[in-house]
Amino acid sequence: MEKWQDPKIIALWIAIILVLVFTIILFVVKIMHTGYKRMVQANLRQAQMQLEHQKKLTETSLQAQEKERTRIASDLHDSLIGKLTVIRMKSQLGLPLTDIDSLLGESITDARRISHDLTPPLLEQTDIADLIENIIDPWRQKMDIVFYTDIRSRHNFAASSKIQLVRVVQELITNIVKHAEATAVAVHLRITARTCILTVKDNGKGFDTSILKKGLGLHSLEMRMQYLSASYKVKSKPGTGTRTVIVCPYKNESDE
Repeated sequence: MEKWQDPKIIALWIAIILVLVFTIILFVVKIMHTGYKRMVQANLRQAQMQLEHQKKLTETSLQAQEKERTRIASDLHDSLIGKLTVIRMKSQLGLPLTDIDSLLGESITDARRISHDLTPPLLEQTDIADLIENIIDPWRQKMDIVFYTDIRSRHNFAASSKIQLVRVVQELITNIVKHAEATAVAVHLRITARTCILTVKDNGKGFDTSILKKGLGLHSLEMRMQYLSASYKVKSKPGTGTRTVIVCPYKNESDE
C-alpha cells in the first residue's frame, strides 16, 4: 500500500483541508461582519446628521415665525396704530378734514402692506411674477429696485411654491435693507420648461463668503430651499455687492 493511501494520512489531509476551509470561512465572515458593522455605523451617523439637520431647520422655522410675528407687531404699533392715534387726536381737536384724510390714506396703505406681507391676495390666481412685483413695490421708497422677467414657458405654479418664492424675495430684500447699505437692487425671474431661476443682486458693501456664518436669514432660506427641492448660491466680496441665485425645479399643482 502506498503511503499516501494510508487511512491515517488521508484522515490527516481531510482534517487539514477542513481546518483550512473553516479558517477561510471564518476570515470571510469576519470581513463581512466588519463591513456590515461599518455600513451600519455609517447609516447611523447619516441618520443622526439628518435628524440634527431637521431639528435645526425646525428650530429655525420656529425662530423665523417668532421673528415675523415681532416684525408685524412692530409694524402695527409703530406705523398703523401710531397714525390712528394721531388721527384720533386731530379729530378731537377739530382739525381740518384734509389733514385727517391724508393720515387715513397712509393708514390704509400701511394696513394693505401688512396684509400683503402676511398672505399675498389671490395667491392661487395671481401669476408668480405679479406676486413678486407686489411684494417688492413698497421697498421702492427706500431704494432703486428693478424687476425684470424672462418667461420662456407658462406654468400654473402650485400655491405653496409661490408663497415660498415670495418669502425668499421678501427675506433677501429685508436683509439687503438691514445690512447691505445698498442703493440699488436687481431682481430677475427666469422661467423655462423645467426650472424657475430667481436672481437677486445688490450694489451694497458685500461680505466675505468664506467666513460667512449662517444666521437666521440663511437658515430660513435653506429651509425654504429644502421644501422647494431647490438649490442656491451666494456670491459676494467686500465692496462688490451680493448676488444670490436660486434654481428651483418646476412644480405644479398635481405634484403636491
